[in-house]
This record gives sequence, C-alpha cells and structure tokens, in this order.
Amino acid sequence: MLGLLNKFNHKSEIRESKDEILVGEVVRAMARQGCPAIAFRSDSDFQRVRFRCPKDPVLHSVYVTLDRKTGSGAISGALLGSKATLSITAEVKIYLTDPDDILAMYRTDLAHLFKMPILGGIRLNHELNSVYATAALLIDIDQYVLKGEPGVQSFMGLLAQNIAALREKLASYRR
Repeated sequence: MLGLLNKFNHKSEIRESKDEILVGEVVRAMARQGCPAIAFRSDSDFQRVRFRCPKDPVLHSVYVTLDRKTGSGAISGALLGSKATLSITAEVKIYLTDPDDILAMYRTDLAHLFKMPILGGIRLNHELNSVYATAALLIDIDQYVLKGEPGVQSFMGLLAQNIAALREKLASYRR
C-alpha cells in the first residue's frame, strides 16, 4: 500500500514539474550556444530566464519566458495536456546620437502601437537604448519533456529557429 502511495506522489511531482524540466533544457541549450544565464525569475507556473549573448554580433540578450496554462493537475493534464506559452524576446542595444534615428524610432513605434501580432508573430518595441523583438508560441510541454534526446533536439530546433527570426528583425537596428 505504501509503494502505491509513493508511486502516485512521484507521478504527481513529475507532472507538476515538467515546466521546470523544460526551463532546465532551455538553460542547457543556450549555454551550448555560448549564452550564459544571468537572471532567473520564477513563480508557480511562470519562469523567465535572461541570457547574455556575448558572441552574437547583433543580440545583446535573450529572454525566454515559459508560462504554463494547463496540466498542473491530474484531470487537466489528462484532458488538455500541458500547454504553455513560450515567449522569446531578443534585445539589441542602440545608442542614439542622431535626431533622425529618434524620429525613425517614433515612426516605428506609432506604426506598431495598434498592431497586435497573432500568436507566433513578432512584435517590436523600443525602450530608451534598447529595441526588443518578441515572439510568442503556444506549445505542448509533453512533446519535449521526458521524450529523451529527440524531444530535446526538437525543442532546441524550435528555440534556435525563433531566435534566428528575431535576430533577423533586429539586425537593422544594430549600430
């Protein structure tokens, strides 16, 4: 009877910690690309990690946010799976000295002010001396976690593909 209870508790803990496992894979994948983690922010179903990109010619840093929506309980996990919003934000540092650059920045901001990208689209945002590009995806954590090396490789490909798209959008802002 005690073994059955321990097995049930173990399955519950695994189900509840799948998002933490996926964040660990993100940290490992980014470290292999030469981007160390420099900041962590975590809540019960929300994790955000900031990575510094010292070797990247365009990007200053990358933020990866995993916000779990479903799957923390046994019933919701069985019915809906473990769905989460994966947001990837890339940052490029700019140092404005030319007034034309400031005008161009405001024109871009006004053009993007009322434009809401659909899930998977890229949104640009200016803040002081940084330009941010953000892509948000709805993923199923179960496709990537506890699947062995194929799941990890699939997630690393998804991450690399989205970071490359963000880098491409931000390349024109790099000075």
